[in-house]
Amino acid sequence: MKTLLMALILTASSKGMAQECQDYQTKIIFDQKTVIEKEVLCKKKTADNTVYYVSKSCAKETCDILVKKKSAIKIKNYTGNMGSPGFKLCFAMGGVPQIFEFQALKNPSEWESSERCFFGKDFVEISLLMREWKGFVNR
Repeated sequence: MKTLLMALILTASSKGMAQECQDYQTKIIFDQKTVIEKEVLCKKKTADNTVYYVSKSCAKETCDILVKKKSAIKIKNYTGNMGSPGFKLCFAMGGVPQIFEFQALKNPSEWESSERCFFGKDFVEISLLMREWKGFVNR
């Protein structure tokens, strides 16, 4: 009984991890020009306390990529010298990878840098995508 109760608490808490969304400035290079925009980024905290940046719908786990049933994905040259495995996974899943920089509008500090994968208007950090799907990649 205690084991069942503990499992229910852990499941509920991992689904309900605190998601913090706020306005950020994002900076990308597009068509050889720097583009700076205001955008909402959410911090998604996993059960092991790792924090990833995601779009608002992905923070609530309603975006397609986070609820998609996992299955094998074939990626040619996954570990090859050209291109990052994360970008290759993003492309193979129908996403568009992007390197971006960001800083909070409230209390701005130095720009931070990361990579994300867009699926329409939704995105997840590529490191989260890799964490969730790496075990399903066939080389």
